Amino acid sequence: MSINPSPKIHYRSLDGFRACAILIVLVAHAGFPYPRSGSVGVEIFFVLSGFLITSILSRDYSAHGRIHFINFYARRFLRLVPCLMSACLLHVILSLVLSGNVRLLPILYAITYSANWAMAVWGADMGALSHCWSLAIEEQYYLFWPMLIAILERFLKRDLSKGWALSAFAALLAIYRYCMVDHYDALRIYVGTDTNMDGLVLGSSLSYFARECGGGRPGKMRMAMPVLSYLLVPLSLMGLLLIMYLYTWGYAIMGKVGFALVSGASAVLVADLVVSPRSFLRRWLELPILTYIGRISYGLYLYHYPIFKFIDEYYPDRVAAGSLLAKFAACFIVASLSYRYLEKPFLTLKENFVAPDRVGPNVDERVI
Repeated sequence: MSINPSPKIHYRSLDGFRACAILIVLVAHAGFPYPRSGSVGVEIFFVLSGFLITSILSRDYSAHGRIHFINFYARRFLRLVPCLMSACLLHVILSLVLSGNVRLLPILYAITYSANWAMAVWGADMGALSHCWSLAIEEQYYLFWPMLIAILERFLKRDLSKGWALSAFAALLAIYRYCMVDHYDALRIYVGTDTNMDGLVLGSSLSYFARECGGGRPGKMRMAMPVLSYLLVPLSLMGLLLIMYLYTWGYAIMGKVGFALVSGASAVLVADLVVSPRSFLRRWLELPILTYIGRISYGLYLYHYPIFKFIDEYYPDRVAAGSLLAKFAACFIVASLSYRYLEKPFLTLKENFVAPDRVGPNVDERVI
């Protein structure tokens, strides 16, 4: 007998946190002096993606005793590829308007999710598609992560054990990056999957810790919520703001400890939002304007760089009022239209790739 799918869990505050991440990227790329780069925003995205994707995979395994790989990859395709193809088309149109020609290799690297290695190994100039390196890291993570989670679920029974195992893996990745800083250049450290995946893995470990704390289960972890919300959250916020003021992704200290600190601080904030009843951030991040920006953040990320590069050709002064207004207005209009008329129709198709007998709470995948 089939069981109707249970109601989905939708973390509205994580939409708001995603909005903060994309705004960091947009403001940095628009030419403002602060933040000095968008790297903090990207690392926040990595932690969020790791948390949400692993939540989906682990719940799938809990409900069925296995992970439906075909369904998972079909949903990822429907979520990611249509908007990426649209952004590449926009890049083609804007390139033709500007110069009358289009370089095909950057588009090929973008749609094959190999941009990060093309930049790191071959020194490829991705131009207005340079930001696709982060999408490549996430897609490469998606390729092997379901298999790793299936193995983890098979051999470890307690959520706490799974969380600690993934935390140890994230720590090993951070140590590996620390060791490679003196051997690789800054770009290789920043865009390499092996050297910038610890945030994804740390976010993944958090999904298990959140399950251990959730469901009304008593335990020592729930007693730590005041420490989390009133001590660790303020420290994490101050740390992120300070790093954005002092460093860009190219600093060696970022490779050694900076990216790890950003990932750790981001994980603290995600944990506060999803498990702590004392969170003071949640109500602010659930404001409608922020949750809406979070919903369209994928489109904002994809479209913003081609649009910014195009507008920079007409406004040499990047921080002039006219330039900034044009950049942000164009980005939000295009991303909103894309979400309404392109992404949402494909998102509805994702329901065709959910096992009908799923039990237990599901994670809403509308904006993942």
